[in-house]
Amino acid sequence: MESLVPQVSSVLVVEDDADLRAAVADILEDEGFEVHVAENGQDALVELVHMGRRPCLVLLDLMMPVMDGFTFMERFRADPGMRHVPVVVCSASVSEPPEGASAMLRKPFEIPALLDTVSGYCARS
Repeated sequence: MESLVPQVSSVLVVEDDADLRAAVADILEDEGFEVHVAENGQDALVELVHMGRRPCLVLLDLMMPVMDGFTFMERFRADPGMRHVPVVVCSASVSEPPEGASAMLRKPFEIPALLDTVSGYCARS
């Protein structure tokens, strides 16, 4: 099994809204980022294994079916290899980032805010 090696341009987008997930992925890919997507926290944990490396950033919705963002973040942070990967919470339901989050983008967010946030953590390919 390949070890998880940092990849500066890989972003994991965890969002249950299919249209928003696709739009964010398209925007980031157009800007030169490598993007992986998941529709809930459980799928995100599986996607991390398939990625074979750490993302430079996780963009995380909080309110999702199957496994919400809070549970995902708890499990994600429990992995020593993922402890220092930044998590930016994207939510309309909370006004401040929850414990364990690096930052927050309040929904609905503007494209420049998304790009500024991601660029602050990741280099473009």
